[in-house]
Amino acid sequence: MSMNIKVNTFTQSIFETTLPINNKLYSKIKKQKLKKHEELQSTYNTNIDKTLFNEIKNYLQEYINTVGKILSKEKNIIDYMWFQKYFISDYHNIHCHSIDSNKYSFILYVDCGIKSGDTRFVNIGYPHVQLNEHRVKPIKGKCLIFLGAIPHESIPAKDNKKLIVSGNICYQ
Repeated sequence: MSMNIKVNTFTQSIFETTLPINNKLYSKIKKQKLKKHEELQSTYNTNIDKTLFNEIKNYLQEYINTVGKILSKEKNIIDYMWFQKYFISDYHNIHCHSIDSNKYSFILYVDCGIKSGDTRFVNIGYPHVQLNEHRVKPIKGKCLIFLGAIPHESIPAKDNKKLIVSGNICYQ
């Protein structure tokens, strides 16, 4: 007897590119004052200078637009942005940025070393169901865009170099 079985698969994507290094912009980011949190230093919940926000937005815009085309979205808005610095043993516990289907997030690695902690992504539904994980090695200039609902974390750093810009994008 022959049985017709249809297989339906769905996945979540992590878009990744390496942008040309903009030393002038990266230098401005490195000069930002960060607040010490339990796990790391960050500007989260602090307003970023509007001029610097727009410089970073312009630096990322072509990449964000290109990902939008892949997602069949015509418009996008970066609605929040922050900086994070990791020293030895600093980490960022597993978290999500949003549960909305049109909300994406980005991570731009501004500085890092070979001992900087990876970014680890796990499947939606974690920790109740753990099916898979994906690790990204920090590389200066690398930028990731991913659905904000994907749980992710920064593995503890073994150096004092990792500096990222992170933010949320609303695709429409």
